[in-house]
Amino acid sequence: MKNKFLLGTAVWAVVAAAIIAVDQIVKSNILKLREVGEIFGEIPGVCDFIFVKNTGAAFSALSGSTAILSAISILFSLAVIVFWVWKKPQNNFLRMSLALIFAGAVGNGIDRIAYGFVVDFISIKWFDFPVFNIADMAIVAGAILLVLYEIIFDRSKEKEDE
Repeated sequence: MKNKFLLGTAVWAVVAAAIIAVDQIVKSNILKLREVGEIFGEIPGVCDFIFVKNTGAAFSALSGSTAILSAISILFSLAVIVFWVWKKPQNNFLRMSLALIFAGAVGNGIDRIAYGFVVDFISIKWFDFPVFNIADMAIVAGAILLVLYEIIFDRSKEKEDE
C-alpha cells in the first residue's frame, strides 16, 4: 500500500511539475518578447493572447497587495503538501485536483515573488472575463474537480458509513 501511495505521489508530482514548467516557460517568453498590452495572437472566435500584468488576485481583487498574495500562495502550497502527507489521499480524482491546485498556486506564486505581478495572457472573446493564464486554469480545473470529488466520492463514502 505504501509503494502504491508513493508511486501515485510521484506521478502527480510530475504532473504538477510539468504544469508549473509549461506555465513558467510561456510566461518567461512573454516577458522577454512582448510589451504590456500587446496582442500577440488569437484563436478566432475564442480568445486573444495579450500580455497583462496583474498585481492582484482573481478578478484583480487585492490589487497591489503582492506581499500578502505571495504569502497566501506559499502558505496554500504548503497546506496542500501537508494535507497530502498527512491524509495520504488514495483517490486519483482527489490527487488530480490537489496536484492542479498546487501547480497553479506555485506558478502564480513564482510570478509574484520574482516579478511583483502575475503574467496573464489569455483573453476570452465571447464574454467579458478577466485575462488569465495557465496557472489560473489549473487552479480552476482543480477546484472544480475537488467539488466534484466531494459530491461524488466523499458523499458516497458518508452513505456507506450510515
